[in-house]
Amino acid sequence: MIEIRDLTFTYPNQPAPLFDAFDWRVARGEFWSVIGASGCGKSTLLHLIVGVRAASAGTITVNGESVPRKQNRGKTGLVLQDYGLLPWATVRENVKLGLRIREFYGQDDRRESSAVSGQRSAVEFWLERFGLAALRDKYPAQISGGQRQRVAIARTLVLEPDVLLMDEPFSALDAPTREDLEQLTLDLQNETGMTTIFVTHNIEEAVFLGRKILVLDAPPHRSPLRVVENAGAGRAAYRDEAAFAEKARMLREMLKRDA
Repeated sequence: MIEIRDLTFTYPNQPAPLFDAFDWRVARGEFWSVIGASGCGKSTLLHLIVGVRAASAGTITVNGESVPRKQNRGKTGLVLQDYGLLPWATVRENVKLGLRIREFYGQDDRRESSAVSGQRSAVEFWLERFGLAALRDKYPAQISGGQRQRVAIARTLVLEPDVLLMDEPFSALDAPTREDLEQLTLDLQNETGMTTIFVTHNIEEAVFLGRKILVLDAPPHRSPLRVVENAGAGRAAYRDEAAFAEKARMLREMLKRDA
């Protein structure tokens, strides 16, 4: 569960806060989309939850743990749009990177063990699960954008997070690749039960993925929040249903009013 209470955050040299007395609760295992105009604070919200930015006031707890100032919570995974892969490292080395960092800092003694993969290492399990096993010795420049994003997601999941934050991870991909990775994200969430927050500027993507959708308007963001219930999300056939088109139309009208 993610619980944000009375959160205030202001960027330096900005006259008004981005978040002001902001309250938000995400129940364990929920899948939320977050949508809003560029620059409205979607990414900042994720950065506050993961702990790379510090609030001016208020509290954030993730599964009962307070998010400390300037310190990441080890069980919260963050997937970014730009992949963040090391160009000089192979696919396998990039997937293993998080484990190596955790081992270096002595944060965990599990190394590459994984309850999911049994006798196989977590790295090999996720390489196979994501169809990357044949590419394990290639470098990021030698694989496609969709494959690079699979590597970035695998690198996060190898750490066995209980919360997954995704910041516009598919926005630079072509439509077929994006839709394939959207379905993969849903499959993973169904398999693992991870609490997932997916930031996007794409209305159809927000509707297809998020069983609840947080709509951010112009800052400062205050409670009460605008939340759209979206019970049909997560089904492959949802895109072809009238309810999908109606939900997308509703979101589009909400965002137009904010423009």
